[in-house]
Amino acid sequence: MSNGLSSLQREIIAGFTAGTLTTIATHPLDLVKLRLQLLASTNSSLGYTDVIKTILTDSRKQQSILREAYRGLGVNLIGNSVAWGLYFGLYRYSKDLVFKIWAGSNAEKQSSFQKDSRMGPALYFLSAALSGATTAVLTNPVWVVKTRIMSTSANARTRYKSTWDGMLKIYQQEGYRGFWRGLAPSLFGVAQGAIYFAAYDSLKHRYFASKGIQTDQKLGNIENIVLTSTSKMISVTAVYPLQLLKSNLQSFDAIRNAQSYKMFSLVKSIHDRHGIKGLYKGLSANLVRAIPSTCITFCIYENLRHWL
Repeated sequence: MSNGLSSLQREIIAGFTAGTLTTIATHPLDLVKLRLQLLASTNSSLGYTDVIKTILTDSRKQQSILREAYRGLGVNLIGNSVAWGLYFGLYRYSKDLVFKIWAGSNAEKQSSFQKDSRMGPALYFLSAALSGATTAVLTNPVWVVKTRIMSTSANARTRYKSTWDGMLKIYQQEGYRGFWRGLAPSLFGVAQGAIYFAAYDSLKHRYFASKGIQTDQKLGNIENIVLTSTSKMISVTAVYPLQLLKSNLQSFDAIRNAQSYKMFSLVKSIHDRHGIKGLYKGLSANLVRAIPSTCITFCIYENLRHWL
């Protein structure tokens, strides 16, 4: 289907839609992952079962398990849909820019597929890092509010009643700086997206080359799932401690214990309490969430991008 959209516009629309649908499907897993991450900064030995039991207990007070399991869905939808739309759009723009610098005047004569097929992992990594860093800076305030909302039940005394309520309270109590808590590990964590896209695009174009495909074609869903799962396992495991640190630095506890929630002191504290394993608390929950959610995202993205 062709309706006059540019390559960049298709990337943004496909990314925004994929991010929205994926967030709705996987939000409860995101809730469990985030609460597990926050346990790493305490002496607690609580695990998956305990977190799930707490959610179920809180849901009885609300008389709705869906309401508690989907707590923070609004802000998560805003964050993920905007972030994916921005990321895919900026990634396309970054790849074109990086290729133009690398290839010189020949860049203008080639299609997006031809440019991508000539780029190697290093150029994919650089393009993804540029788009990821920009997206991280622009969306960080949303992630701070998301962490605060999803870390508390709907009955908690310190809870935020809504996204807007959270933003107002952060501004009133912490000023503008409150919106940028956890930005440093977020920027370091950009490496995950860069590693993921470097692996994904490299594998995809190697697959196309092995099949003798020289024009842009839609990946089959099975092929997409295999490439996505492999790339995601590598990237998530590589930089997971940075995600864990970001969640802790954006939490309510970080306000109450400002001195111990500096990045390096937090790393030392977690390591002293739990060892290296503490920096990977919640990793399996993250993989259980991240791999299916990324498969959903990229299947929707690839299908919609070629349909538009």
